[in-house]
Amino acid sequence: MEVTLIQVNESLISKYPCPCCGYLTLENIPPGTYEICDICLWEDDAAQFYNPDEEGGVNAASLTEYQRLFVQDENFFRKPNKYDLRDSNWKPKV
Repeated sequence: MEVTLIQVNESLISKYPCPCCGYLTLENIPPGTYEICDICLWEDDAAQFYNPDEEGGVNAASLTEYQRLFVQDENFFRKPNKYDLRDSNWKPKV
């Protein structure tokens, strides 16, 4: 897992990859933070991380389905911009 330190004013902030899209958006180490990624809107759920086809956890759809939609570039996700970094080791489970 890649961790990036981002400079904000005088402080460094660690960012961790979202299990769904791989972008460095989480402030705590996944899985199980229950943070919501501001790019793909996935809520980090440990149960769905370890059982990626499970539906009905904190996310209505499964991690596999969210990743499939994200990879297909559905329009309800925020498009990553040039400042959004992705974990170079991330791969979708799809």
